[in-house]
Amino acid sequence: MTRNTRRLVVAIALGIAGLARPAVAGLPAWAKAVVETAPPVPEGAPEWPERTLLAETSIVVSPDGATWRIRRHEVTQVLSNRVADLAFGSFAFDDTTKIKKSKGWHVPAGERARRNSGGAMDLTLPTDFLTDSKARIVALDGVKKGSLVVYEFEAESHPYTLTDVELFCDDVPISVARWSIELPPSWTLKYAWLPGTGPEPSRNGDTWSFERRDLVPEREEALGESPADLRPRLLVALQPPAGEAPKTPAFADWNDLGRWYQELAKGREAATPEIKLAIQSVLAKSGAAQLDRLRAVTLYVRDRVRYLSREVGIGGYQPRPASQVFAELYGDCKDKGTLLRAALHVAGFESYPVLIHASNPYTVAPDVAVPGSFDHFVIGVVWPNDAPFPDEAASARVDAGDVGTLLIVDPTDERAWPGTLPDNLAGKTALVVAGSRGLLLTLPEAQPDWHRIARIATVAIAADGSVSVRRVSRMYGGPAELARREAAVSFKDRRDAVENQLRSVWPGAEIKDYDVTPEDTDGAYVETVSLQIPASAVALQEHVFWIFAGATSDMDRTPLGKRKTAVVYPFPLAVHYEVAVTGASKSSEPPTPLKLAGAGWSVESTIQRDGDAMRGDWTAKLSSARFEPAAFAELKQFWSAAAKAAGSGLRLQD
Repeated sequence: MTRNTRRLVVAIALGIAGLARPAVAGLPAWAKAVVETAPPVPEGAPEWPERTLLAETSIVVSPDGATWRIRRHEVTQVLSNRVADLAFGSFAFDDTTKIKKSKGWHVPAGERARRNSGGAMDLTLPTDFLTDSKARIVALDGVKKGSLVVYEFEAESHPYTLTDVELFCDDVPISVARWSIELPPSWTLKYAWLPGTGPEPSRNGDTWSFERRDLVPEREEALGESPADLRPRLLVALQPPAGEAPKTPAFADWNDLGRWYQELAKGREAATPEIKLAIQSVLAKSGAAQLDRLRAVTLYVRDRVRYLSREVGIGGYQPRPASQVFAELYGDCKDKGTLLRAALHVAGFESYPVLIHASNPYTVAPDVAVPGSFDHFVIGVVWPNDAPFPDEAASARVDAGDVGTLLIVDPTDERAWPGTLPDNLAGKTALVVAGSRGLLLTLPEAQPDWHRIARIATVAIAADGSVSVRRVSRMYGGPAELARREAAVSFKDRRDAVENQLRSVWPGAEIKDYDVTPEDTDGAYVETVSLQIPASAVALQEHVFWIFAGATSDMDRTPLGKRKTAVVYPFPLAVHYEVAVTGASKSSEPPTPLKLAGAGWSVESTIQRDGDAMRGDWTAKLSSARFEPAAFAELKQFWSAAAKAAGSGLRLQD
């Protein structure tokens, strides 16, 4: 648990600290060595308020693999008076783990160690509806600049699988992060670092030790990768000797993991008579095309079953039966997915569970099969061999070899249109659980035409010089999901943001109407705005109407001067802005068409006269969503070209 998460419980921890009474006590031997060699606190204002001198976890595995004895040691040094005078350490655990010891010591600068004598509490921190994930909190007060804070935890765990994922990170720098595991004799270990590579372990008999030094957290940057995605993580899979079959499942490869999950989910996708009746009713109202039938069934499950996270015991992995989900009408991603599999079977579709990570693209190692690589459940629908695959669903198409062509569907994502791949899943590695096999597949990389905005503006210039505008925006893919998400959080805030952006484009404009269709028949989020620009408005002071005004607002920009990290857009993007103008000055001549392109982008604009009317088209495509610092010059060219192509104006009067 990171320090940001811990601060969610400060108020409760303050209450704990009120129960604690410092007592003079000696430090454990392991901590003395760290405290006695602690570096001096830097002079001046530090970049970080704290630093972790040591974060160490050691595990001893029982001969049968079923029991893990865990020790967690941590020493933190306070570098600034800007921190609260309360410090608290935490140990994350669940119902498979029993904590045996939790202690803390505070060593003020130049003083003896004072031990926490009580004040430990177990807190449920996640926002899941049902969860057994908790944290043991140890609170220490009186912390100030120069203080050293020491924590020690011991626990016994009975994991569901012989795997682990260890994060080497915190919200402050770490001098030494160490993780070690002592295996039973003759056992071995498969491991992998992500993202990228990491140091090899040291070996001492049956003990494997992994260590990282001088870890500094990444800072959040606009249009950048999430710092959480870049934090080093270690994936490990314990390997018993050949011929041994421990009670706790071990995975030599992804097929083993697939078989394990298949057994957990076996039979739970069965469709009851009640489910069959409901789905037959849905299909009776849908179109005859295969994609129409699939969408109708998916939308039924997506919209009818409320999402509620449920992470209790083996239920963190095992879905509830489809019959139970259908009766209770709530469930998490694997529950909704299992009900959808039952419904799809009624509709004549074969399907498979697909495990994936919903946010981080760096969680799967090809040679280390670990359930912790995934946190989300979607469905791979086998497309019928006798039906052509629809072009409009290309973003969600995956070739799974002899399993068939799969269409990926996420019944949990209420913002995504079935038949399109949610933007957060594009390009990620997923595990298809196909019977007794586990197949690693890479989902399609995003394309700009899958994430697009099509705007049509109808503009009328009146004889008095005023201008009326009606703009219809149709958003697909990522832009549609973003708009739906914002509107779901606050429709008023979404509307205000759109209207304020238009007022900034046309100062003095008066918004007359705002209307939204959240999900049109083609999956578009449709936003219609009507506005009036008086002749006296600031926007028309030069007696010119800028025909593509606001076109570049969909292409986010960020300062590049001192930036050293890649610019990463959430998805490639295509924007088309079509404008029809009546009432423009007859002497206004269309500008020369413009067409520019570079590495990963293109821009084009044209304006044509049709009698008294003018028609303009502006198109910008960003086919590359990632620009390394070496490519910043290319990105600047794109921004400049987009603005240049959008800079055409029409005279209002002769």
